[in-house]
Amino acid sequence: MSDQQHTIDIDATPERVWACLFDPVAFRDWASAFCEGAYCEGDWSEGSRMRFLDPDCNGMEAVVEQRRPPTHLSLRILGELREGQPMTPPLPDSAPMHERYTLAPLSEGGTRLQLRLEGWSEEHAAMLDGMWPKALHRLKALAESSSTP
Repeated sequence: MSDQQHTIDIDATPERVWACLFDPVAFRDWASAFCEGAYCEGDWSEGSRMRFLDPDCNGMEAVVEQRRPPTHLSLRILGELREGQPMTPPLPDSAPMHERYTLAPLSEGGTRLQLRLEGWSEEHAAMLDGMWPKALHRLKALAESSSTP
């Protein structure tokens, strides 16, 4: 299992960065770094299931463990989806994978976004290591522009 962390400073308030992270239209934009046409299904409320999909309905399913706008969101990954269906049984609670988003205001203005991926397989971690920086730079551009949510 592998953990990784990605951090980016964004010249926007935590509320604005939060909105760009979880707004469906903005999500489609920054998530295109993973796959063109990527989207999510779900409402981001604590305890809800989220599905992160490509145009062929392949992707991941997760549950929102913690949601504290605009500073923290934690997802527990349940497993992979193929054509919208789970590929494998859900992961046992003893070995969960997580995505944790933390937003903190910077003293000079702006927001530091930290993303932690915990418990991911070496294969997934290596693949995501190249994609997350691109996604975060696109998110930064969206949050710093005046035409997004």
